[in-house]
Amino acid sequence: MKRSKIYMVMIAAVLAVGFGCSSLYAQNWDTAFGNPGIAGDVKALAVDGSGNLYAGGNFTTVGVVGANRIAKWDGSAWSALDTGMNGYVYALAVDGSGNLYAGGNFTTAGGVSVNYIAKWDGSAWSALGSGMDSDVHVLACDGSGNLYAGGIFLTAGGVSVN
Repeated sequence: MKRSKIYMVMIAAVLAVGFGCSSLYAQNWDTAFGNPGIAGDVKALAVDGSGNLYAGGNFTTVGVVGANRIAKWDGSAWSALDTGMNGYVYALAVDGSGNLYAGGNFTTAGGVSVNYIAKWDGSAWSALGSGMDSDVHVLACDGSGNLYAGGIFLTAGGVSVN
């Protein structure tokens, strides 16, 4: 219950920043999240089975931690996911095994060449095949372990999908 309340405060603060409500943001920041602020836009949030909160968007700092467009809140501190992405993160999804998927307008994740979509296994980024040919805007995982993606791409893994 306490973790849910903290996440709701975080989501409200993120939404307040995203809509330019800086006075609401500053007045209601829960100090459990460390120093206030994500320096930039948050475009996506996801929570894994362990209760870790992931944030993606166009930012380079969360609290006092440097994080390139993606970060994790473990309930007590923010951390970067390797060196992050070289472009916007628009979508996040977590599968039943705890893998995090990120989609957006980026071509590298943690220094690995990826095309608009990548997988974080808890310690390293990897590409999903040859990726997409343009931006991924939404991701979803089902109970069978399938990953679904939507966006403005015409190919996925080299296959036409339009």
